[in-house]
Amino acid sequence: MVSYPLLSLAQQQNLPALIKATPLPTLFEDSTHQLWQCETIDGEMILKICDTQHIQHSSFWQGMSLLFDVQLPAQLGEFNLVYDLIRQHSPLRIPEYIASDSDNRNKQQRSFILTKMIAGKMIEGKDIDDEMVRSLATHISELHAKKQSQWGKGIHAEFELDMWQERFKNCLTTLAAAARVTEPCLAEALMQAEAMTPDYAVPIMPDLRWDQFLQQDGRLSALVDLDAVVHAPRELELVLLEYLLTAQQATVFKQYYEKTHTLPDLSAVRIAYRLLLFLMNVLGSQDCKQWMAAPYRWQP
Repeated sequence: MVSYPLLSLAQQQNLPALIKATPLPTLFEDSTHQLWQCETIDGEMILKICDTQHIQHSSFWQGMSLLFDVQLPAQLGEFNLVYDLIRQHSPLRIPEYIASDSDNRNKQQRSFILTKMIAGKMIEGKDIDDEMVRSLATHISELHAKKQSQWGKGIHAEFELDMWQERFKNCLTTLAAAARVTEPCLAEALMQAEAMTPDYAVPIMPDLRWDQFLQQDGRLSALVDLDAVVHAPRELELVLLEYLLTAQQATVFKQYYEKTHTLPDLSAVRIAYRLLLFLMNVLGSQDCKQWMAAPYRWQP
């Protein structure tokens, strides 16, 4: 029998018999998972092994914990429910969950999640066309239609909307102090946070990037990285999209998004949300002034 990499015998005894495991390259320095493509008797699968030590030092996951009470790797066991949630509302394909283990009482065991592999190719910047942007807008529009009054973790969100302001300020000040950020925009961000009164929460991904999706036949086909799904005000994700979309792409996105939603005015929250995303190192920027000065894609 071929053993799954880094997993104990107890962890893999109920997994599909492994034929071969091939490590996949790490795309980002702050990646918190090791990926393996696994050929099993039940077909091709992807094994994600959680790097617990890296998570403890990750500003992104510190922010996820401070703001949303998301605790990795402890919550890996709930990922099957996260996958089901997104599958119900997104037109994109979502990986089929096979197994996970988040029991960290045994320090010799690794936390992991195993899913069926989905056919498709990772998206690169040169691949993004209007059709892909329309597909992204449709996907996000569907999720933004799932409104609820509680925010927090992707599953079992339990914070009331009137708690957003205080937790957001605490998260922002804690991350800023850790990063020694004293830019003038911090005071302005905290002023914006003081006035935040979100109307509802929706499923979002605070780490949204194109490489989390797959393409097939030139079309956006699947979403394969759902580690950071939470419920939050939609404005946070829309502010992040200003960094992902070119001006022309933002116009296309707006046209399709506004078929079902009105794009909100972001001016009252943009500085606060931009600073949070910077402090969480969402896209790897190291220059706060440059990050905050990025062009707006949507004006009131």
